[in-house]
Amino acid sequence: MRKLFVQFQCALPAIQAFGWSTLSGVFGTWILAGFLSTITSLELLSMLFAPVMGINASISGYMLIERNGQDIVHANTMATAVGVLVAILSFIGVNLFCYQTGGFLLISGFQALIATGIAAFGGWSGGVLAEKYRRLKEQSAGS
Repeated sequence: MRKLFVQFQCALPAIQAFGWSTLSGVFGTWILAGFLSTITSLELLSMLFAPVMGINASISGYMLIERNGQDIVHANTMATAVGVLVAILSFIGVNLFCYQTGGFLLISGFQALIATGIAAFGGWSGGVLAEKYRRLKEQSAGS
């Protein structure tokens, strides 16, 4: 039990970075969806939702690696997982809000599947970009 507690305490910064980067991506998606709903039609918003999720997922993947990349063993996999989690939580939140306020679902299951793929790629690419930036900083500091 004590060994498990020590391992959890050691992993806590990585867990916190994972949580904060996920929350920032989800809230960013919700804020952009709310803003876009005021200036576009709902049909256009449902089509723009996947790229919005992809952009926020890439920011979340970058933030995860930038904040705590040295403690994460499989950085690109975790960045992809953050992107997928951002997509799932954003999709659920927007559809719940639309169902509660208007009685309809904004995003269909097929659109959610496509958006999840785009967000997974976005999270992965954000993680790759953060890794390359960290290596570039280390290289320039060593020179």
